[in-house]
Amino acid sequence: MRVLISTWGWRSHYYPMVPLIWGLLAAGHEVRVAGPPNLLPAITGSGVPGVAVGPDLDFAELFLASAIGAGSDEAVTSDGAVARCAEEMVNDLVEFGRFWRPDLVVHDPFNLAAAVAAQVLDIPVVKHLWAGDFTEMTPVQDAVATGDLVRRFGIDRLREDSDLVLDPCPPAMQLPPGRSPRRPIRFVPYNGVAEHPPWLRYPPARPRVCVTWGTLMFEVDGVDLFLAPRVVDALAELDVEVVIAVDPRSRPRFGSLPDNALFADALALHMLLPSCQAVVHQGGAGTTMTALAAGVPQLILPAVVDQRFNATQLAAAGGGAIGAPDTVTAQVHELLTEPRWRAGAKDLAEHNKTRPSPARVAAELPELLVFSQ
Repeated sequence: MRVLISTWGWRSHYYPMVPLIWGLLAAGHEVRVAGPPNLLPAITGSGVPGVAVGPDLDFAELFLASAIGAGSDEAVTSDGAVARCAEEMVNDLVEFGRFWRPDLVVHDPFNLAAAVAAQVLDIPVVKHLWAGDFTEMTPVQDAVATGDLVRRFGIDRLREDSDLVLDPCPPAMQLPPGRSPRRPIRFVPYNGVAEHPPWLRYPPARPRVCVTWGTLMFEVDGVDLFLAPRVVDALAELDVEVVIAVDPRSRPRFGSLPDNALFADALALHMLLPSCQAVVHQGGAGTTMTALAAGVPQLILPAVVDQRFNATQLAAAGGGAIGAPDTVTAQVHELLTEPRWRAGAKDLAEHNKTRPSPARVAAELPELLVFSQ
């Protein structure tokens, strides 16, 4: 079977699909991953053949334009970037599909170009979720469903469902399923290339707290979204070891670090978090689910809509709390000292372990698609 995987502009939205891709390759299927040219290093770095579709886009700039245009941070979404990315990618994606003739398209929730391409090619389409299905709450698909994006290919309307949805999210954090059939899948973290540093071989002398802020927030200037330096300063009041896992380009924003803090070099979150007693972050899906898989209590300081959604769902499931810059010190202290937070995080991690592995789902995928149709 030939499987065309398609992702849009952020590597954090590609990474959750990598374990499934490895399973497909191990099962003997042919795989190509299509994405914007600037995403090819992340794709090929995961050991998979990449295909450039569309031009390079500045996704931080597109995101910021959506934020400014919204008029308030309550309304900040990625819808503008999603629609623009689909517009720029779809022609090349359809052209490559007609050349390579895949049997199946798998895409992340924000990649509407892939849904269009599957419909044009008349082949099954699978949506691979990162966490809770935030896209069910956004209007962007409705906005393009009958627009030029589909009309240029002679389609009256983009279909509203998928042949299958792969869902890594525990039911306690997930919205009720829509009309598409769903298959649970275990969230297996992949955070890109990494090294195992010598200091990680030994248990910390004090409770270890990870501070991380995703792959985009520090790039968005003009909006107060990158709160990691404030969090690190607040945690200086606690008797903890603070490990900062951020893009090295953001380090100048931290200034002089407190005595209890250090930067992690070339270290993936899934390697660090099992040694941590808490993690503080912005609420991105990849970070939230990686911490969930590690069973670590989380404090989320969300700034945009999808982050607030992830934080709300996690808090409702008992795996963490929603925070604010002025209360970080007290809230992290509570995560470290109140047993219910560790118990809630452990329950979510144990549930994740019971779900079918990506390798198993990859092996069953042809049969699942037949059953779903």
